[in-house]
Amino acid sequence: MRRLLFLCCLLSSCLMFSQEKEDSLQLELRKAKHDTSRVKILHQLAFTQANTSRDKARESMLKALDIALKTDNDQLKVTSYNHYSNFLRTQSMVDSSVVVSNLALSLAKEINFYKGQATAYSTLGGSYWEKGNFEKSKEYLEKCVALASEIDDKIQIGNAYNVLGAIHTQTIEYTKAMEYYTKAARIFKEAGATRRYILILGNIGFVYRSMDNLDGAERYLLEADSLAKAINDQAARAFSSYNLSIVYRKRGEFDKAIAANLNAISIYKRLGNRKRVAFGQYTMGKIYWEKEEFQQALGYYQQALEISISVDDSVNIGHTHQEIARCFHKLNKNQQAKEHLQKAKAVADGIALDVLSMEVHQSLSQIFAEEGNADAAYTNLLAYTELKDSIYTKEKRELASDIEAKYQNEQKTQEIALLESDKKLQALQLNKRVNERNGIIAFSIVILLLAALLYNQYRVKQKANRKLQELDRLKSSFFANISHEFRTPLTLIQGPIEQLEQHPEEQLSQDTVKMIRRNSNRVLKLVNQLLDLSQIDEGSLKLEPTEGDMFKCLRAACSSFNSHAAQRKIDYRVRIPQTTLWAAFDRDKLEKIAYNLLGNAFKFSEDGATVSFTASYGPPGLEMIVSDTGKGIPQEKLPFVFDRFYQVDGSSTRENEGSGIGLALSRDLVELMDGTITVSSILGKGTTFKIHLPVEEIKSGEDPFIEKPSEYQHEISGSSAFQTGTDERDIPAVLLVEDNTDMRYFIKEQLIKDFKIQEALDGQKGLEIAKAHAPDLVITDLMMPKMDGIELCKRLKTNLHTSHIPVIMLTAKAGQANKIKGLETGADDYLTKPFDAKELLVRTRNLIAQRKKLRERYSGKEKPIDPKEITVTSIDQRFLEQLLKMLEEHYADGAFGVPQMQQALAMSKSQLHRKTKALTDESPGELLRNFRLKRAAQLLAQKADTVTQIAYKVGFNDLSYFTKCFKERYGVVPSSY
Repeated sequence: MRRLLFLCCLLSSCLMFSQEKEDSLQLELRKAKHDTSRVKILHQLAFTQANTSRDKARESMLKALDIALKTDNDQLKVTSYNHYSNFLRTQSMVDSSVVVSNLALSLAKEINFYKGQATAYSTLGGSYWEKGNFEKSKEYLEKCVALASEIDDKIQIGNAYNVLGAIHTQTIEYTKAMEYYTKAARIFKEAGATRRYILILGNIGFVYRSMDNLDGAERYLLEADSLAKAINDQAARAFSSYNLSIVYRKRGEFDKAIAANLNAISIYKRLGNRKRVAFGQYTMGKIYWEKEEFQQALGYYQQALEISISVDDSVNIGHTHQEIARCFHKLNKNQQAKEHLQKAKAVADGIALDVLSMEVHQSLSQIFAEEGNADAAYTNLLAYTELKDSIYTKEKRELASDIEAKYQNEQKTQEIALLESDKKLQALQLNKRVNERNGIIAFSIVILLLAALLYNQYRVKQKANRKLQELDRLKSSFFANISHEFRTPLTLIQGPIEQLEQHPEEQLSQDTVKMIRRNSNRVLKLVNQLLDLSQIDEGSLKLEPTEGDMFKCLRAACSSFNSHAAQRKIDYRVRIPQTTLWAAFDRDKLEKIAYNLLGNAFKFSEDGATVSFTASYGPPGLEMIVSDTGKGIPQEKLPFVFDRFYQVDGSSTRENEGSGIGLALSRDLVELMDGTITVSSILGKGTTFKIHLPVEEIKSGEDPFIEKPSEYQHEISGSSAFQTGTDERDIPAVLLVEDNTDMRYFIKEQLIKDFKIQEALDGQKGLEIAKAHAPDLVITDLMMPKMDGIELCKRLKTNLHTSHIPVIMLTAKAGQANKIKGLETGADDYLTKPFDAKELLVRTRNLIAQRKKLRERYSGKEKPIDPKEITVTSIDQRFLEQLLKMLEEHYADGAFGVPQMQQALAMSKSQLHRKTKALTDESPGELLRNFRLKRAAQLLAQKADTVTQIAYKVGFNDLSYFTKCFKERYGVVPSSY
């Protein structure tokens, strides 16, 4: 009840709005003094009345045509003819529409009125489409597109594309249909033709519905309904509601389906479109049939039948009789069911509707079988089988009939030829065989064509599925990239703030404040770009031109990169004329285009490369060229660089971060200014972007703008993160591998008090430093150029010289799967950005302390060597086992020392020293000496021999040195042990 009350209120408000507009137009009509104005107002009035009364709309159309024909204005006559023809087509009076359109076309050609010709071609194309003559429809529509393109009549081009989309929809070529509908939608949206845009959205929803993509259909139909509601287009709302009801019915959401269909029926009743009302009642019956509420379904089918009879819709009459019979059958009223089936059969026979006849015979066969009337059931089943065979093998039977006819002809000819000569008889027999062969070939071609059509339909569906999967992949990639883009600057903003919160008495350094400002500007830039893209999609981003000096604006924008170029030793060349180019332009959008393209050029250029910006003005407009000598873009990827969220290098080792929206935004802004942007690139030599903007110079004027620093200006910090020098403190060393300068500076500032910090810009450099200096711990980012964090961790943990070094991995990639992947490579800890700086410090201390405890545990005086207690890294365990086995074999050899250990283990002196020191807190010499002393203590405890003999047995050649070392370790001389 509430739903019905709401619908009533909504409809009454729409009626009031329509009436107000109609009254306003009537008032304007009475005030109009010229025939041209009166005709134009009558056309608007007819369009408004079409939402409430088709009869009134037709009356207004005829009145406008009558006024136009009485004038000497031939263009006005053509326009009126075209409006009336289009109105007739919407009323399903297609033949009359064709006649009127031809009158318009003939007169338009006489007076060379190209716009009138294009409109007539468009209407004729739509009319022949409704008549089912697709070839002729395409012919007229192609003429319309060609002529409308010459005169830049985008509305008629969009109308033609719409009908072409409808043609391909009916021929089940959904990919082509969507291509045309998309083109039409773009044209209507840019032109502000809201009603036509709504129509296209509804058609796209219909295509999705036909492809059983119910979610896509619902999305487009709801958008169309929302826009139609805003402008009170009742016909469009009825169309959307009717199709939504079918979508909901297919989903099994019957309540939604009923509400949507009731809304459509109500609107069609008010518009006087009884045929559409019948469709709505029929669909309502289908809904209740699927709900198995057969009595309710019967009621709606009977209403549909009554209206279909009144509008003489034979097809719907036949199908409705069939559905009513099915309801009576379910309600065990077989007599009434049979009566309606006979009526459906009569309609089907009258209009040669074989499919309906087949369904009628099938239903009759079932009813007679249930009643025990086997003869009648068999008769109808036989008729059903014959019709089914007739429908699905029609082409085959027609071909067979042709062959049979030819055969009969040949037989008669043969009889006549027998009287003439045997030679003619042989020729006729040969001709018969040739015809039979041709018939078989023709039949085979038909079969092959059908197979090709089915295969093509399958390929179309597969292609559509692949496109949807690619769209999902792009969305997922975008969210991953944008998350990474936000997490890094947020970490660099959040960290110092937390530090200040924990230690309010400590002030932030100037470098830290600048770092916070840089990263907050970076976040703001990302947000602004996303908002600009959103506004462009919605069509709400508009140009705000003001007069000013364009060259001065560009010089200011380009100067923002001077300090950045100087720091990186980049040859930055700016060629902008020193003259004044006074014009009306949108300063903000021009600056954004320049910033994005220059920022991109600097980002993908190596230090010492060349970046240039050139601006010039000619009569066509302003031309800008941005080029660099960077690594370039592969030719196969050039067509995609302006696509949103696309990145040429999508791997985790890409050289530069990015969200993939900068170039897309630049292109959209250029197109908003009616300009063009192109790109060319040679791999390894660089990339060039060319922008052309249609600008008209104003000869005089003054610049109202005051130069101000741009929000995109990049600050270069001289922070301590880039300082070099040697740290001589006796504290643990930490290797920091991070490509982001600010992040590296921030982490270093948190750890510098407790640890010596070594820095590396990428994973490859980090691996070299780790091998050369063996730090106590490595902190690495996951995504870095040249070698990512996962590969770095893997190489550290599988290298004998570095496998003992604990690793902490930092990343902006959140999620359990990414964490597990990092830990599987051997990382000892894993932190997600943004992270707590104090947490990083504590985890670093803990990991280094754990390694220290393991070494202390091993170095206990009486603790036997057990490699499994030193480290959990398998490569370290194998190294210790190999080392202990070697000591066990050679400890008695007095000549065996550190050089022999180096040779046996294939390690240099410094490598062996770092490895044993890290794992056991003992140098190789100390390890060998202590092993011999422990073995001597075991032998002394067992009284296996004299002290002198035991000293020689464990590899000591100097008895006094043995006694000294033994006393230092055990506190007593060997003889007293």
